[in-house]
Formats: sequence, structure tokens, C-alpha cells
Amino acid sequence: MGSALNTFNDFMDTTGPSFLSGADQIVNEAVKNNYLLRRFMRGKGPSETVQGGQKIKDTIMFDDASTFQFYQPNDTFSWQNPQVLTEWEIDWRFSVDHMSWTDQEIELNTGGQGRNSRHQTYKTLKRSKEQRLWTSLLNGCENALFTAPNSTTMEGAAGTVPYSLPVFINDSGTEMTGWSGHVQNINSTTYPKWANKVGTMPGGADATARYNAMFAAFDNMWQDVKFVPPPSHQEYFENPEMNAMFIACSKKGHSEYVKALRASQDTFVTASRQDPAFMKPQFAGIDLEYVSELNDIAVYDDGTKTEGGAGQSGAAPTYIGPRYYFINANYMKYVYHTSRYMHSHPTMRHPNQPFTTVKPVDSWYNFVCRSRQRQGILEPAAAFTDF
Repeated sequence: MGSALNTFNDFMDTTGPSFLSGADQIVNEAVKNNYLLRRFMRGKGPSETVQGGQKIKDTIMFDDASTFQFYQPNDTFSWQNPQVLTEWEIDWRFSVDHMSWTDQEIELNTGGQGRNSRHQTYKTLKRSKEQRLWTSLLNGCENALFTAPNSTTMEGAAGTVPYSLPVFINDSGTEMTGWSGHVQNINSTTYPKWANKVGTMPGGADATARYNAMFAAFDNMWQDVKFVPPPSHQEYFENPEMNAMFIACSKKGHSEYVKALRASQDTFVTASRQDPAFMKPQFAGIDLEYVSELNDIAVYDDGTKTEGGAGQSGAAPTYIGPRYYFINANYMKYVYHTSRYMHSHPTMRHPNQPFTTVKPVDSWYNFVCRSRQRQGILEPAAAFTDF
């Protein structure tokens, strides 16, 4: 084995991801338009996203089991000690990605070079390997976030796939394969608050009526998912100022909302009054965010339909038209195991491939929800004929 290969393997094991800028910069065309991962990671410290143990655990309170009462002086009381906490636990999911290189790739690229030139070649090769690896890994995590709900692969201990967004936020037409009320091992029949809010928007060809109804539907959904704490003892309630709320939608859903904004005014809001683009559309100060994965997510009707696909073929009709996911990211998060948070393993070789070196990256995690009633979705109540 040549010294160049040994040196490169040591270089890959002992140096972290240090990216260069300059002539060796690689254009990454494998990147997605937008990543929802950042929304669920933003503002969360290690205590929220890193956990040990055999399972991921947390508690939730669905009912206060009220002990409040009025009384007269000298009344006697029957003191109570209600147990109101519901503990849930879910399993870890295990993922791996890797980068690899061959003896020939290293030796032929670095043979005959001087020390400085060889080191620059190492850095260029390292960057290209890492860029492909991290793009692949993050794209894999992003894709998993939009996997069709399946109880066998997600809810069961023998499953292999983390929970996805449509598991926690689903409309009347979302196909929930194998689920019977239990999500994250909590029964929504027993605990009705363990369900997301669902609202509807009419479709049809009359654009003006449709846009007005859309705004009304947004109004109603915002009231459903907004929770304001009482005037005192606010430390025991959630602070609405801290809500990491956003509204996720497809490209067509984003376009539909922007068209509604344009139709509702007689002049544009830019300085020149001539720019029809809405660079950052909002509702109630909440960002409307285009998520490319929602363009083709096939979870509606029988689990094979997209929001623009054919509709109505089952007990729960699914209509053509946009879906708007009202997401409070304070109550959804990725949880990683303390031992395996994007863990980079040492380089290794397999006897069946003696000329190939592999460096795996291992992640143990799952995607969890702490409150479903703070999440919502708007669905079409009739087909959007021009969608």
C-alpha cells in the first residue's frame, strides 16, 4: 500500500469538515430548493435534541383533572392527588451513510506530486467526498420527513423508518396505513387533544370567491392553533411569542396564495408600485414557506395521490388542490442519541474489497411531536379546477 494512500486515510480520520473557497469550489446540483430540517433544528439546544437511553421518552398533560371548587367557611374538604401525566416512549431509528475511495483514485491523483501539491490535492478530494456524503445524508433525512405514514415501519418496535410529518399533521384524505388511533404510542381516541386541527377551503372556478374563502379559512385555522397563556403564572404555560410557527405548502399552493394577495389589492406594496412579486408572503406575521417535497408527496386518498392528482376514490374523498400545513416547530423536533449524533467512524476496509476504503457516518434519531393540537392543515373541500 502506497504512502500517499496511508497519508490520505490518516488525513480523513484526523481532520474535521473544513471547507475551502476558491478554484476548487464544487457546484452542488444535488441540493434541494429548500430544507425543512432547519425549521425543526433552529433554536433548540442539546438538552432538547440529544437524549440517551434505550428509548425516546417524554410526558404530556392532556387534562388538568380539575380540583377547583367554591366553599363556605368551616367546610370540610376531600383532598385529591390527581395523576394527569401521560408518558410516551418511542424507538430509535438507525441510519448510516458513508464516503469511500479506492487505492487507484488516491495514488493516481497524488503520485509524483510535491508535498504542498499533494496536500492541496488531499483537501480537494476530501471536500468532494464530504460534500457528496453530507448532501446524501441530509437529503435522506429530508426525504424521510415526507414518507407516507405506515404504522408497521414507523410505530412498531421492529420498524426501521422515523416518523414523518404527515403522521402528525394529516387531513381527512391522508392515507394512514395500518394506524388505528395510536400515534407515537398515544391513543387519540382516549385523548382527543392528541390530534391536529383540520380546516377546509372551497375550490371551484370563481377565483374571487375562492380567494375570500381562503383568507377566511386561514383566519379560522390561526385561531385553532393559537394558544394564549393566562395573565398570571405564565411560567406554567407556553409563551406564544416563542412559537416557531410557519405555513408549509407546495409550489402551486404558494402560487395560489400569492395570486390571492395580488387579487386583493389595486396597487403593489413596493416602492416603485410595479413589482408584483411577493418575496416573503405571510399570514398573521407567519411565513408562508415553499417546501419542494410537498410538490410530489403522494399520501392522499389511497396513499398514491398527490395534491394535484386524481381525486375521490374511497371513503374519504380527496380533492385536487393545495394543502397548507400550519406547523409549530416548537413542538416538533429531531431527537438524536448521545452516542450517535452524526457520528463519524474511523476508516475501514473489508476483505472482499481490499482496494476500497470506507468511512461510515452513523446517526440514531427519530422525529417526534410533543403537541398535535398546535398543528393544523387546510385541505380543499372541492376541486380546484385550474390547479
